[in-house]
Amino acid sequence: MMKKILMISTGGTIASEPGPDGLVPKVDGAAMVRMIPRLHGLCDITCKEILSLDSSNIQPHHWSVMADAIGADYADYDGFVVTHGTDTMAYTAAALSWMLKNLGKPVVVTGAQLPIEHPETDGKRNIYSAFHVACSGRPGVYLAFGDKVVGGKFAKKMHTSEFNAFYSVNAPYAAITASDGIEWQTPEPPMPADKFEVLSNVDERVMLIKLIPGTTPDILDYAVSQKYRAVVIEGFGAGGVPNDENNFLPAVERALRAGMIAVCASQCMYDGVNLSEYPIGVLAARLGVLSAEKMTIEAVCTKLMWALGNSNTAEEAKALFLS
Repeated sequence: MMKKILMISTGGTIASEPGPDGLVPKVDGAAMVRMIPRLHGLCDITCKEILSLDSSNIQPHHWSVMADAIGADYADYDGFVVTHGTDTMAYTAAALSWMLKNLGKPVVVTGAQLPIEHPETDGKRNIYSAFHVACSGRPGVYLAFGDKVVGGKFAKKMHTSEFNAFYSVNAPYAAITASDGIEWQTPEPPMPADKFEVLSNVDERVMLIKLIPGTTPDILDYAVSQKYRAVVIEGFGAGGVPNDENNFLPAVERALRAGMIAVCASQCMYDGVNLSEYPIGVLAARLGVLSAEKMTIEAVCTKLMWALGNSNTAEEAKALFLS
C-alpha cells in the first residue's frame, strides 16, 4: 500500500518564474509534481498551497502557519514535504523541530537554487529526494538538499548559489541520497512515547548581537529599552563576552535583572561554546548567561522564540529552552 504524502508549498526560488523585478513565486505544488515523472508510483501525493513567499520574507509567524498546517492533516498522511526558499530554510527546519512535539512521522523541507522550470534546475532532484525521506517512516524534521539529508536542528546554508548549499553542523548527515533512494547514515530514531502535539506559538522579541572588536555594551541596554525578551550574543571563539575594554558584564547583569534571557553563542561554525574555559565565559555564566553549546544560530534563535511563546514566565521559557 502506497504511503500518503502531503506536499505543502510556501513559495521560494523553486516555485519562481521571472517577473519585472526578478524571480517571483508562481508555480504551485501540483505543477511541480507533474514535472517529476519519477514521483509517479512512489507514493500517493496531495498538494496544498499555504504561502507564496520569497523566503527572505518569511517571518516567525509563518513558521506557526506551517506547523499548524502539518498538525491539521497529521492523522491523514504518512509524511510531509515542505517546499521553501533557501535563504531562511534552515530557520524553518529548526523552528518546526521545536514546534512539532513528539513527532512520529517524517517532515522534510526542501527547495532549489534554480527555479523548477529552469533547464538546469536542482529542484526536481531535491523534491524527489525529499519524497523518499517522507516515505521512509523515520520520525523527525529533515532538510533534503543537494544529495544530503540534514537533521532540522543542524542545518545551515553555507553557499549562496552552489547546489550543495546546506551543511550539517556539529552532527553527522542523517542520510545521503543515491539514484535508487536514501542511504541512512544515522540510526533510526525511536518513535515517541507521548502523543503528538503542535506547540506553534512564538515570541519574536529575540535579538541577535554579533560581536566585532569595538562593539559597545550599550546595545544591550537598547535591547532592554525596546522590550526584547531574550538576546543571543554571538561572541568570539568559545563564546565569551569582553570583560576588559567595552566590558559587557555590567550590561549583561542589567539585562538579566530586567528579566531577559541571555545566551552566549560562537561565531565559529563548529565545536560550539565552552563557558568554563576562560574568564570571559566563566564570569558570564556566573551571572546567569546560558550556553548555546553546539547549536547553530538558527537553532538557538528559533528555540528561544518558541520557548518564550509557549511559556508564561522567563523562568519557564529558560527551562523550556534548556530542555
